[in-house]
Amino acid sequence: MNNPLEMRNTVSADSASTAHRKRAEYIMEREGLQALVATTPENVSYVIGSQLRATNWTMQIYAVLPRNANARSRLIMPTNRLGVIAQMGLPEADIYLYSDFFLEGSPDGKPSTADIDLLYHLLGSVQTYSGPLEALRAALKDLDVNDGPLGVDEMRMSPAIYERLSDSLSAGALRSAYGLFREIRQVKTPTELQRLRTVAALNERIELELIHKIAANVHEEELAEHYRLEVVRAGGVPAMVAVGAGPRSALPLIERYFHRVQPGDLVRFDLCCQLDGYWADTGRTVVLGSPSPWQRNHFAAVKSGWERALELVRPGAKASEIFEAAVQTVQQNGIPHYRRQHVGHAIGLELYDDIVLAPGDQRELEEGMVFCVEVPYYELGAGGFQIEDTVIVTKDGFESITHMERKLYQQ
Repeated sequence: MNNPLEMRNTVSADSASTAHRKRAEYIMEREGLQALVATTPENVSYVIGSQLRATNWTMQIYAVLPRNANARSRLIMPTNRLGVIAQMGLPEADIYLYSDFFLEGSPDGKPSTADIDLLYHLLGSVQTYSGPLEALRAALKDLDVNDGPLGVDEMRMSPAIYERLSDSLSAGALRSAYGLFREIRQVKTPTELQRLRTVAALNERIELELIHKIAANVHEEELAEHYRLEVVRAGGVPAMVAVGAGPRSALPLIERYFHRVQPGDLVRFDLCCQLDGYWADTGRTVVLGSPSPWQRNHFAAVKSGWERALELVRPGAKASEIFEAAVQTVQQNGIPHYRRQHVGHAIGLELYDDIVLAPGDQRELEEGMVFCVEVPYYELGAGGFQIEDTVIVTKDGFESITHMERKLYQQ
């Protein structure tokens, strides 16, 4: 039989650096919390370092992140997810199972693989509780967090379980914590930055392929399908696929494709995908043939706003100030009526990963944050323009992790 624990180190070294433990410890201390309980797939993934998703809304999967950075996290999940853990390798978290799930037989003397061996080992060694609340309470007890105060990501915990958990603690000891998880996640770890670089490179590679496919009579659907298939082939998950040509380039979101590219058409791309749980979001604009003066001038105005936004990306800059400067620059450089609700957003485990470069967001950028900076323009009946790139906030400014030319492409 294979060593059932041989997969442990393949995940633990990586997952240990996924959660920003020092930042989490600081925020929990500030809020007076002993631990945080993740419930959404993004926050659970953040705590354990790998993806573990529920198959329906009623399935409860939690991950406990203790304030003590030296204490191991806890993972609470139904027994029927244990096979997924065996395939991924053990995370840096102690496992607490709930509910019965029956598998028969022993791999001894029979054909087997490392994940089957690990699954069999875990089935015989991990205690199973009657339900998710019982498993969670056991995990909290083992962490010596019997009476809180406790922060719970309220977005995916069953209301009935949330109420029962609250009733078992002292008054006021249970607090909503979805926003705290997002605050912790704002500053990325080195592992997260590498994952974001990888998915950004994938997205750009396929977007360049789409640009080179643009020709007379090429169907929007052909471009969209090429994008989806290539993302899946690379192990990713395609999400928003805005591929609009001609007058449809002015539609922000596109779910149906029926236009064929014609000479003089603008083609606007806004493409999003996921890889290993992390998002990419980039956009470019292409014209088939020579651009008209209107197309050239409007793209130049949009690009000027995008460049102005990037000039201001640095630690200490307010999200709202970047927004105001970008919009004003577009207005001053050719589109006086230009309006936008935002000019970029943080990105990570979520496509919109908390901070938005918008007029109402007064938060300041910090080193290690990652943003998509975009200044699109949509004019129904005329066309749309997109230029969107992803940058890491550095000590002195930013580092771009997308590298396509920032121009109005011509095919």
